[in-house]
Amino acid sequence: MRTGRQCVSRGRTSECVERGVAARGLAHAAAAALVLVLWGSYVRAGTPAEATGLAQGESLQAMVEADWAAQEKRRGRLPQSREAIRDVLDRAARVIEDLRAVPGAPNLTADASALGLLREMVGNLDTLNDTDRVALYHKARALARDVALKNPRLAGKPVVFMKRRRFVCQMLHEYLGYYYQDIACGGVFVLEEPGHSLKTRDLIRGRLAPGSFATLSLSYDARTVYFAYAEQAAEKPDFYAPRPGRRYFHIYAVGADGDSLRPLTRDEWDDFDPCPLPDGGIAFMSWRRGGFCRCNNPWEPLPSYTLHRMDAGGGNVRTLSFHETNEWHPNVLSDGRIVYIRWDYVDRSAANFHGLWACNPDGTNAVSLFGNYTTRINACYQPRPIPGSNRIAFIAGAHHADVGGSLILLDPTRASLDPTSGQDRFDAIEVLTPEVCFPEGDGKDGGWPRSYFHSPWPLSESHFLIAFSFDPIPGMSSGGKKDTAGIYYLDRFGTLELLYREPGISCMYPFPLAPRPAPPVIPSTTEPELGDEGEFLLANVNRSLLPLPAGRPVKELRVFQVLPKTTHIANQPRVGHANAESARMLLGTVPVEVDGSAYFRAPARKPLYFQAVDGEGRAVQGMRSIVYVQPGERRGCAGCHEPGGTTPAPSGRTLASSRPPSVIQPGPDGTRPFGYPQLVQPLLERHCVRCHDGTAGQDKSRVVLSGEAAGAFSRSYESLKPFVRWYEWGGQSISGTVTHPGHLGADESRLPRILKDALHAREVRLADEERRRLYIWLDGNAPFYGTYEKEEQAAQKRGEGVPPPRVQ
Repeated sequence: MRTGRQCVSRGRTSECVERGVAARGLAHAAAAALVLVLWGSYVRAGTPAEATGLAQGESLQAMVEADWAAQEKRRGRLPQSREAIRDVLDRAARVIEDLRAVPGAPNLTADASALGLLREMVGNLDTLNDTDRVALYHKARALARDVALKNPRLAGKPVVFMKRRRFVCQMLHEYLGYYYQDIACGGVFVLEEPGHSLKTRDLIRGRLAPGSFATLSLSYDARTVYFAYAEQAAEKPDFYAPRPGRRYFHIYAVGADGDSLRPLTRDEWDDFDPCPLPDGGIAFMSWRRGGFCRCNNPWEPLPSYTLHRMDAGGGNVRTLSFHETNEWHPNVLSDGRIVYIRWDYVDRSAANFHGLWACNPDGTNAVSLFGNYTTRINACYQPRPIPGSNRIAFIAGAHHADVGGSLILLDPTRASLDPTSGQDRFDAIEVLTPEVCFPEGDGKDGGWPRSYFHSPWPLSESHFLIAFSFDPIPGMSSGGKKDTAGIYYLDRFGTLELLYREPGISCMYPFPLAPRPAPPVIPSTTEPELGDEGEFLLANVNRSLLPLPAGRPVKELRVFQVLPKTTHIANQPRVGHANAESARMLLGTVPVEVDGSAYFRAPARKPLYFQAVDGEGRAVQGMRSIVYVQPGERRGCAGCHEPGGTTPAPSGRTLASSRPPSVIQPGPDGTRPFGYPQLVQPLLERHCVRCHDGTAGQDKSRVVLSGEAAGAFSRSYESLKPFVRWYEWGGQSISGTVTHPGHLGADESRLPRILKDALHAREVRLADEERRRLYIWLDGNAPFYGTYEKEEQAAQKRGEGVPPPRVQ
């Protein structure tokens, strides 16, 4: 069969056009000429000489034609099918109508006339053979492509992008140098004439040793390109830790003209995800704060990396986020805040809850935007603000694969939680690529897609630069083995036009090399007189999305601190019964006034969470996420898991705000950090061991509550396991996603009810302080240890107190 290009050269389909012109008069001549000019210019574009770096000198024309065929195959049809041809023409009509409303767009009258002529030809499809149909399809696609590339938001603008090869496993491994020692390739390039030529310009020009590239960004004035790079090590280290010979990702800057290549970070930490800020600083991700991810295999000791910032030249580095697990992909929203991804699994699944968060450029007021309470979308990656809009584009991706997935738009002003389930509602999102299901997501819209998108750059709410691959997402669970992607233009009307690709390597992070307005600078509001503390104002704890249980008024708040993991293997050593559990400590309690308000000071730079506690000392509601304050920060909230968009009452309207802030009152021994042998075992020795000592006899129980060691824990701790409930990543969890009021540890565990039955109520008389100790342990997720360190765990097992971990 002849190709469409051969058909044009022999003139058969052209003759069809010419006969149509003759039949309809000279009014169509200009349109017919435009069709031929477009096709002629298209088939001459992208000669092999322009295909710098491409295998076998493949031309842009050949690449695009092959890509069109692959797109139709993806849709389950052939280019010569009536459906494919009609779809291309309908899409071209929608693109023309759309672009006519775009400021600065050229006159598209001739394009519309040419489209009309091609539409008329569709009526003759039954008289055309397959070769002529393919040629007609190519003409329609050439017209549609030419119109789409006239978009003034892209036309005439070079595109900067990155070539890179990813480690194929899961999103944890995508950026870290430990996995790049044998994957030394990539670079930063400029595509000079996107859509019209394959000519590229290398911004690095061999000035860096062989190594790996990751994450790309552009200054607002388009003069500076930022990226992360790790030099290839002489040999692959056997442990992820600072050591001689270890290579790290550092952040680099290079001029858009290729000059002034320079490193901005140099220390022995991995730094990546550079994000220029409106105030001239740079946000980025780093593991400088210390600590490890709690979900590691022995061969992957991955640290926790969180949001940081530095000055434009790389100085004055400071931590912005004190979250205890990993974060990714900072960008600046239209209102000046930083949006980023937080992996948030405090007492929840470690394979979900990679949601969108936002904070001010000084790290204050970190809030969840979307995705922290749903499993339908597994992960929300690469958020980008949309110019002229408050909406955010992001990629719905997976945990157990590299980054990639479906393109989603979020309106954060409409984001809300369901008042019945407490989970994220989807009213605020629009799925632009529904043919790509939510990777590893739950429900009918989840699964593993056969293709994926990556690194969107919104030109508007309707037009995008993006990376795309016809292959499955590379990853440990997706089935994808190849890391392939090319640079494309995408619109909401179905246009997907290849701009650049290169065999054997992925091309990602396409950005127009053009200035753009910087968002407003948000000034810091921290108050130095607060020193190394911050303040919280809770307006009304009873203002709750899910109603609090009746008859249990809240009297106080517990303030917990989550302790980042200091050892590198999941569940080694174990902290307690719960799977992948966080070590923690109870900083203490603060009072809640009769109007439900609370006002207190808390230490800054600590990952905290709160529980609302009734008069008996049982938690009625609690967090499964963390919050923190910067030094001098004042934070307020309307209620306890209040509906999104609500704000605190003015400070003069609450009882708590009319007095000085409360000081956190420490809890009992064995809570700073948690230690079951100190907190609970003394109660058992005083009240229970006489009947639960493991000996036989009258009034003796088979449940042994003595404190001697039993494996990693103690006999009593293991014996109480059937009578205790907790939250975790796994089937033993009280609930998986959302905490429901009245269903925390002390309420869900059988142990408190057993102590109130007829036998125990007569024999065991716990003082109020003792009963509260038990509730603190149960509501604190019933841990045994409050540390991950071997020697400190041994001390706790002996009933000794230990200091909190150094990494806090």
